[in-house]
Amino acid sequence: MNTIEENLIKHNIKIPDATKPIANYSPYLIIKDLVFISGQIPLISGNLLYQGKVGSELSIDEGIEASKLCILNTFGVLKAALKNKTSLIKRCVKITVFVNSLNDFIEQPIVADGASNLIHNILGESGNHTRSAVSVNSLPKNSSIEIDSIFEIAIER
Repeated sequence: MNTIEENLIKHNIKIPDATKPIANYSPYLIIKDLVFISGQIPLISGNLLYQGKVGSELSIDEGIEASKLCILNTFGVLKAALKNKTSLIKRCVKITVFVNSLNDFIEQPIVADGASNLIHNILGESGNHTRSAVSVNSLPKNSSIEIDSIFEIAIER
């Protein structure tokens, strides 16, 4: 069993199946040893949870939970891209966390920490990543959070 699988068991984390794109784009693109994952929103079984603006319609805690769900969906896409070979994941390189919020909202880092902390739980030290956390005035389907990401992978020979 690889470390990622051990961490999933240790932290009782279940990675969902990859969500299907909601428009005309690829869920991921592999270029050499990098996997670029399209923005993921907080979907469960095709249902969007956590709709609306964080800090007004949703609490910061709900924003944190939404960011965790986005990262779980990210790992679902990553697993699909790697044909379930999680041992090929070398590290998380970068995430960009988009927070649907009002102009005066300034807690983006706290909301993004939900995603970052979950990445660390799954990948351990390989979860150290760069990050941007920004507010936007709307997201697709009125989602509260959207996260896109880049992962480094081992190339099978």
